[in-house]
Amino acid sequence: MSLRDLIFLPYMVGSMVGVYNGKTFNQVKIKPDVIGHYLGEFSITSKPMKHGWTDIRASHSSRFIPLK
Repeated sequence: MSLRDLIFLPYMVGSMVGVYNGKTFNQVKIKPDVIGHYLGEFSITSKPMKHGWTDIRASHSSRFIPLK
């Protein structure tokens, strides 16, 4: 049973809950400013992907460049 889609309500303020992200439980303290948000918003389930420039040795064009 998953409660990641549970919405925080005012009577929950001050509680501590553990949210499972697929690997570990992350402790979330419920504050008044999170009322109306979903429980799953506070525990991401995937690692952020970084996109950027790759090294020249990792590209297809490196076949034509001597590595000396």
